[in-house]
Amino acid sequence: FKNLKEKLSKNNQLKIISGYDFRYSNIGKICEKNIQKYAQFHNFDYEVYKIRNFKERPAAWFKIKILLKLIKETNFKYFLWIDSDAFFCNYENIMENIDKTKNAHMVFHFCKSKLKNRNNFIHNFYLGPNMGFFLIKNCSWSYNFLKEIWNKKKYINSTFWEQSALYSMLGINSEINSIKKNKKNNKLMSKIEILPLKWNSIPNRFYFQKQDDVDLSLFTFNPNVIHLAGMRRKYRIKFLKKFKNVFI
Repeated sequence: FKNLKEKLSKNNQLKIISGYDFRYSNIGKICEKNIQKYAQFHNFDYEVYKIRNFKERPAAWFKIKILLKLIKETNFKYFLWIDSDAFFCNYENIMENIDKTKNAHMVFHFCKSKLKNRNNFIHNFYLGPNMGFFLIKNCSWSYNFLKEIWNKKKYINSTFWEQSALYSMLGINSEINSIKKNKKNNKLMSKIEILPLKWNSIPNRFYFQKQDDVDLSLFTFNPNVIHLAGMRRKYRIKFLKKFKNVFI
């Protein structure tokens, strides 16, 4: 892994992690500057990787591998992963907004389900985690949690990659395989805090394409983090230019 940007301090409370490959270099460089501002404001450590020679799996899996390594080898209390297409909009401190009795913290979105209804104008929705922005405690539970995600090899090339593995662990079966019945994993959920939507707010991915998207609940006003998930790369850049004053 090639380290692009790293800032070290005596503060071991939190390390912010991100990474991108050559396909996302344009947007990744903008993300670097955004992370740097947020990290320096709070005196957090940060590290941004350029993903090279990671050929064993799609790049989305990189976050799992690097976090396993960091949990094993460093003494930071928490790690915050942020995708290279997600950006801080203000300086609200994530560490002051979590339940520290939990081990993992992430936003769950209401998304359109694959399950069909008899009536075409009625849609089913499910509540699913988004790993584009998540905070995790440095502890044995977290290591085992990430290791279990990594070991679910059947999902390596699935639609949601590492999130599909997490879906299976949480019992969200209807979106990743032929099993239609979902079964909530209460034991696992007892260690995960669902963050408010403002920490991973996703605009309409068809914003520039004049196409409706039923996943309206993915966005919230006055967000702390805007995540351009699902949007085509050229439209991500266009969005950042159009709304540049929204980001720090």
